[in-house]
Amino acid sequence: MEKMPMKLEEAAPMLNGDTAVVKQKVLTPQTPTNKNGFVSVDDLQPGSKRTLQGLLPQLLVSGAAFLLAAGAGMPIGYSAVLLPQLQVVNSTLPTDDEIGSWITSVHSAATPVGSFVSGLMMDKWGRRRVLQLCVVPLTLGWVMIAVAQSHVVILTGRIMAGLAVGLSAAPGQVFLGEVAEPGMRGLLSSIPYVSYSMGILIVYALGATLHWQTVAWVAIILPLLSLLSFTVLPESPVWLVRHNRVEDAGKALNWLRGTYGGGKKAKLELQQLVSRVHSEKESSSGNISSWRMFFKPQVLKPVAIVNVFHLVQIVSGTYLVIFYAVNLISETENEAGGIDKFLVAVLTAVFRLIFITIACFLLLWVGRRPLALFSGVGSSVAALGVGTFLYYRQPSSESLNTWIVAGFILTYVATNTVGFFVLPGIAIGELLPVKIRGAFGGYIFAIFNVLLFFMAKVFPAMLHTMGSHGVFWMFGMSSLLGTLFVYLFFPETKGKSLEEIEDYFAEKNVMWLTRKKHQNADEPLKA
Repeated sequence: MEKMPMKLEEAAPMLNGDTAVVKQKVLTPQTPTNKNGFVSVDDLQPGSKRTLQGLLPQLLVSGAAFLLAAGAGMPIGYSAVLLPQLQVVNSTLPTDDEIGSWITSVHSAATPVGSFVSGLMMDKWGRRRVLQLCVVPLTLGWVMIAVAQSHVVILTGRIMAGLAVGLSAAPGQVFLGEVAEPGMRGLLSSIPYVSYSMGILIVYALGATLHWQTVAWVAIILPLLSLLSFTVLPESPVWLVRHNRVEDAGKALNWLRGTYGGGKKAKLELQQLVSRVHSEKESSSGNISSWRMFFKPQVLKPVAIVNVFHLVQIVSGTYLVIFYAVNLISETENEAGGIDKFLVAVLTAVFRLIFITIACFLLLWVGRRPLALFSGVGSSVAALGVGTFLYYRQPSSESLNTWIVAGFILTYVATNTVGFFVLPGIAIGELLPVKIRGAFGGYIFAIFNVLLFFMAKVFPAMLHTMGSHGVFWMFGMSSLLGTLFVYLFFPETKGKSLEEIEDYFAEKNVMWLTRKKHQNADEPLKA
């Protein structure tokens, strides 16, 4: 007879008993606890060191996510190399600015649909399975573009790719956030952004030498490799526990933490997960819908913070520079003269990849707030510098103009990447409560992509009206306002467990700044 999976209600009493024994052995008056009496797994084992055997499984999960996100990054940057080829004089598919803006923006118009349904799907079917499913529309979209003989087919292919990118974004962030140890969560949660940058660089490099349809055929490789990789990986332990599959969650945690020394740590994590979910079910009065829960402070505050951060990301130009790299630099060339637009576009992709990789490792040692503040100030100074220089430039020194403008643009990309590019996505996996992380993660990505579609659609008209100097001034002022927002509201989550972060948002304070008056930023987020 097949062994039935252990249910949450059956496991909780046993694990609660085990937890009490564990607490008697390791808990001291100095051990930090949250308001529910839980302690961080890292606090329970302050002397434990990460071993390669414990890190390798998490790196394998990150590798699969890397392949998929790099594949999803290629359609994000594809319009920057597709449009210049379609708009040459002898193009086999002549394309004006209006059609070009639709080819660019329709990807972002389709992405919210994928993001919206991804939240419902990953809560019902699991994070890993949704990541596997999104490979289908992504591959189909590239095939349609590769064989396209009309704008309609290209637009349809872009819509399919946009759906896939939206479908993968929230599950990817949530999956990595839930499988990672607290100390590794910043590094692993930033993997998709390294991958996006790698995908953008690959498509820029391919588009500089290959025909746009050949590029589309090559772009199929990464999604198919990711599909194979996910088939051998476990599901998120958090999702398994919440679906009464405690035994499967234990197996997943044992694998994720490594066989050597991983058993004890995996058991402690499983105890914490089960106890928390069990207490949530006991304290919940019936089934409360996600939308009724939205107005609870522990949900409303992190959702508001993530949405505002996404808005800042869009208006400060993070994705607009990716979408319109060549066109934006062409306009800059008209004002400054002497700039090789394709060279600078590729250099922006190289800088983005280099600095997102640096940001990944900085997240191991530096808090989220310092990185965000540095990114905001650096982006603002660089963008305002570009705009001011272009406005007051001296036409007599074209060579000097070229170097100064290129330097400012690359500085903007570098500083924007280490914070504003990566942190909003990480915030979804860290700040949102586990009860609504799946559904609301999808909704947040949907809202983000609706706003991004609007900005991508109107940006050519803005560039024509404001000029490149005015656009960079807008980027700079938006970055400055975003820096102020981060300083006042964005919490420090480095090294904190997801439970501690939830408890922080359940308190009465709204601004992190006021919270820090009573608590050092390096201490656990506790009452």
